[in-house]
Amino acid sequence: MRKTGPITWFLIRFLALDKPWLYLVVLGYFSAMILVWAGNPVLPIQALASRGWAWHHVPEILSFLFLGMWLGSLGYLSSASFTYHDSFAVFLLAVVGIGYAQIISYIKIFPVVLTIVFMPSFLGYFVTRLRQIRKSKCRSANANSKQRSTPE
Repeated sequence: MRKTGPITWFLIRFLALDKPWLYLVVLGYFSAMILVWAGNPVLPIQALASRGWAWHHVPEILSFLFLGMWLGSLGYLSSASFTYHDSFAVFLLAVVGIGYAQIISYIKIFPVVLTIVFMPSFLGYFVTRLRQIRKSKCRSANANSKQRSTPE
């Protein structure tokens, strides 16, 4: 059995393939498509069903949440603070969201679909990034306190 080299682990961490988020995006997308192909059943809540909400919207929204979380956990992003590298991921989220909303919606509901796409994806991205930054600052604070407490 061959062991993977350092370049393989670099690519895995760089693309965040060691996290479950990308795989959950794919699973959510296929779950939504299966529900559409199964007849697109509407939600049992009458207020939502009358506005066109169906069961396939639940995994669809979750997949956009996971897409934001995946982009927020990419390996090239700084764990210390927000940097200009974050703009690449946020731009990619915006392009994917606009493209998806344009493909599946009519002009009349484009803003609604765009909001439904943007809210979970940006929420997932910024929650993941803020968690990484907070965890990094806590680790550095703990390392500094341990360093000060050791006698010389």
